[in-house]
Amino acid sequence: MRVVVVDDHPVFRKGLVALLSADGIDVVGEAENGLEAITVVEASSPDVVLMDLGMPELGGIEAIERIVAADPGIRVIVITLYDDEQSVRAALAVGASGYVVKQAPPDEIVAAVRATAAGALWIGAGVPRPGFAAVGSSVSPAISGLTPRESAIADLLSRGLSNPQIAQRLHLSAKTIANYVSIILLKIGADDRTAAAAILRDRRM
Repeated sequence: MRVVVVDDHPVFRKGLVALLSADGIDVVGEAENGLEAITVVEASSPDVVLMDLGMPELGGIEAIERIVAADPGIRVIVITLYDDEQSVRAALAVGASGYVVKQAPPDEIVAAVRATAAGALWIGAGVPRPGFAAVGSSVSPAISGLTPRESAIADLLSRGLSNPQIAQRLHLSAKTIANYVSIILLKIGADDRTAAAAILRDRRM
């Protein structure tokens, strides 16, 4: 597994590198801001990026959006001091695959990296899970807030296609589709694929 660590505080960044390396994870790059992160990710092709949010030059949200848009197969985990619902919502909306706080135990951070690399959506302990589903609206903010890639996957999901079928249609891996489906379910407040398909059909995306 290949990982890039992005944080503007050198001591914390080096600590993450040491933690991951000690667990046998290959750290292939580091960056101290969002702009540098985009360059490092492009050059190193990691599987996972650990991304701070509050950084100079280009913040984490914008950097995540650009990285995921360029390669949807890359998993980005936010690791930040911000534990408010708005920050979590913003990160997931632009394609983050995980969210942990910097105060999290080392074992949780390592587990988040391994889980997201395997295609899971990881929300750390104590991190709020935003209530995305709107009530009493035929077109909810959650649905209209999906990224273009998520909208395409959600449309196929609503038609009853399986992850492998969606992957074939969109020329992505089944693991990438599974990650996107997890995010879509969280955003629309659905417990499973069947409920998600029903919600999406009702809202006529």
